Amino acid sequence: MGQQIQAGLKIIALRDGTSVNGYLRVENTPLIQRYNDAGVFTPDYEALAGDKKPAVVPVLVNVSDGAMLKPQTLAWKYNGVALTFGEDNLSTNEGMEGVFERDTAYQANYDGAARTVEALRVMKNLVPLSGYDNDRISVEGTIEVGGSQIAFSGISTEVVIQKSTGSSYDLVVGDGTLTKESRETTLTASLWNEGSEVTDLSGYTFEWKMVQADGTEKAFANASSGASQKVVAADVDYQARVRCTAKKGTDTVATGFCTVTDYSDPVVVAWDISGMDGNAISPGQTATVTPKAKYRDSGVEVAAGAWTWSVQDNDGEPYTLPGKEGATFTAESVTFGYQDVASAGYGINFYVSNTIEI
Repeated sequence: MGQQIQAGLKIIALRDGTSVNGYLRVENTPLIQRYNDAGVFTPDYEALAGDKKPAVVPVLVNVSDGAMLKPQTLAWKYNGVALTFGEDNLSTNEGMEGVFERDTAYQANYDGAARTVEALRVMKNLVPLSGYDNDRISVEGTIEVGGSQIAFSGISTEVVIQKSTGSSYDLVVGDGTLTKESRETTLTASLWNEGSEVTDLSGYTFEWKMVQADGTEKAFANASSGASQKVVAADVDYQARVRCTAKKGTDTVATGFCTVTDYSDPVVVAWDISGMDGNAISPGQTATVTPKAKYRDSGVEVAAGAWTWSVQDNDGEPYTLPGKEGATFTAESVTFGYQDVASAGYGINFYVSNTIEI
């Protein structure tokens, strides 16, 4: 039987065959804040109730079984500046006093169950901590897998800061996960206008599509026109990028994206990375990336041969590596240097696919 497997190089740590995926999930209220010339912020984070203030949650997942991992150490940064906290867990950095709160007992949901994690709450308005433009929250730290310490870094999420125009829509869709226990998930889009959630969705329709590695879109077999879309394992080959477009009549008002990852297939992709540290390359380094097909449960490698690759630059546009004829090609591995990554906007996205006989 042939199993189609796909993967994107979003690995943040790799040691002894263990792969870890990570992202920051924003809950309660999106990290989108607008301002006007009168100094009014929308939404006003300071005025929100505690359970409505934005909470940034690190989600670290063991690729082998889809289990959520709890970091042993965790350090938060705002625009690259390490945040410091007092005994009350409020930030103490100059100019950011009390803006953030470290919540070490935050309750998040993952795979249908409540999880106690450390989250970063936004307690005060973020305009203008570093000017009237977009900012970034990031996290780094360590986790323990199989007795080994694995360091991770570079996990971040954008803070959108814009001047109010009187009618600016945003569409927010959370990421989804499929596991052996949960073979389906429901994605839910929330529509926001000038920082306030649109609760009356009458007159609005939602178009859900899967965005494939080559940029083409594919409709769901069970496509929804509402604010929720069910995704089942048959829809996803390891990982699917999903686009949701909100329309009022025939007019598009906002578009949002999310990622659904399937940790339930028997064979998965593990990445063999050499020549650099983790997924960060430094000047003078030359790295080789080799995808491996392995049984999820045992870790035993499965013969795969050559892979179909699709390469994108940091902005998601097709990118051709030196020596290749295009952004899509067939190979068992790729080798690249620091300057190749720099030329791609200091970030390269690799996507691979293959059909494995099991």
